[in-house]
This record gives sequence, C-alpha cells and structure tokens, in this order.
Amino acid sequence: MLEQAVRLYLEEAYGESPVPPAVCARLHWPAGDSVAEVAAGEVFERAPAAAAPQECERIRLRLGNRVYPHMKLGLDRIPDSEQWVLTVDTHDRQLEAVAQEGERASLAALLRANNEMKTRIERRWGEAGLPTFEQYVRGRLAARTNTEPRP
Repeated sequence: MLEQAVRLYLEEAYGESPVPPAVCARLHWPAGDSVAEVAAGEVFERAPAAAAPQECERIRLRLGNRVYPHMKLGLDRIPDSEQWVLTVDTHDRQLEAVAQEGERASLAALLRANNEMKTRIERRWGEAGLPTFEQYVRGRLAARTNTEPRP
C-alpha cells in the first residue's frame, strides 16, 4: 500500500520532472507487513516523536513537490484502532505567520498550488482504492446516516 501511495504521490508532485536525489534517498525503508514495522525507518517522522512506531498517531515522509520541498505523505492512525489512512500534509500554513507584506501574493499562490496538488494526490489514492482520510469520514457519515431513526 505504501509503495503504491508513494508512486502516485510522486507522479503528481513531479510529473515528468526528475525526483530530487534527497527524495530518492528517502524511498528506502525497512521491509515489513505493518505500518509500524515500515515506519521504524529513519526516513519517517513520527508523532509523538519519542513513541515507538507501533504507538505513533501520525507518520510523515517528506517527499515535497516541484516547487515546495516540505510537503509530506502522511499516515494517520484512526483513534482506538490499528487502521491507518493516507493524507497529504502540505506543511505550509506556518508560513502565513512569518510572511512579509511583499510576500503575501506569492505565498497565497504557493498555498493554493499545494492545496490543489494535495487534492489531486488524495483523489488518485481514492481512485486506486487506498484508504484516505476523506473516505474514512465519508464511511463514518454514511454509517451514521444508515443507523439514524427515520421520522
């Protein structure tokens, strides 16, 4: 699942452009059958940072894109479960707080482009049948709708 998610991410993030060597170096991780086994690799950022991989709530892999190197592929654990969902962490909102007046238009364009890329990547994951946060929420809403009493 993770290898397919990374491939689809990179196709959207880089298109025909070469994937930077620093990103290629992050594409090597331990073999494993579970997210926790794979996430034991040093290339993954885990939250909480001090937690063992099997106890993490979030895992991130910095893959960037053509114009912004800090965007990340994310895995978020569904609370009280062993289920994980894919997400794209644009990792760009903190820039709003430090942007100078003359930088605001360029920053707005970057935020918009990153959000559009996030949408395209997550849509491709969904089309490929990979678990996304959006699909999880939609499933929960559908289940709730089906169990609510009818008037």
